[in-house]
Amino acid sequence: MQHIHCQTRTDLLVRKTSYRPPPRTREVLINGQTVKLKYCFTCKIFRPPRASHCSLCDNCVERFDHHCPWVGNCVGRRNYRFFYLFILSLSFLTIFIFAFVITHVILSKSISIFLDGCTVLEVVVCFFSVWSIVGLSGFHTYLISSNQTTNEDVSTSHSLLMLYLNIH
Repeated sequence: MQHIHCQTRTDLLVRKTSYRPPPRTREVLINGQTVKLKYCFTCKIFRPPRASHCSLCDNCVERFDHHCPWVGNCVGRRNYRFFYLFILSLSFLTIFIFAFVITHVILSKSISIFLDGCTVLEVVVCFFSVWSIVGLSGFHTYLISSNQTTNEDVSTSHSLLMLYLNIH
């Protein structure tokens, strides 16, 4: 003989209300320092310090810097050095190419008075490529020297801007 258990509305309400989500933060002692760990409701873990949840990758990333669409994943603790070396080598490559384009322009100008449209376009594209990529490398060099991530730098800049706007 089978027993069928009928659930009433009050049984369902008790079940739904008996679930208690974990606290938003937990304090732990690390090397004699009290550290607050935030709870990630998506991953269902307490995140380590400086970790953040990436909504695009749907993961918590330790020492989250940013989600890079060019490399197609998050840049964080595990792959930041490879990302930095990539943009640093790309900076050297763009400087190298720009130097040879300028050399080509100087040598071509000694042969003829007029430059063709392609050469001018090469100079313009190389000029903006050098400044944007070298600027990105410089920014990440600054972040490394100040022990920050892009996420932390942007958050700090945003909070300072909001503080400035609220004062004035």
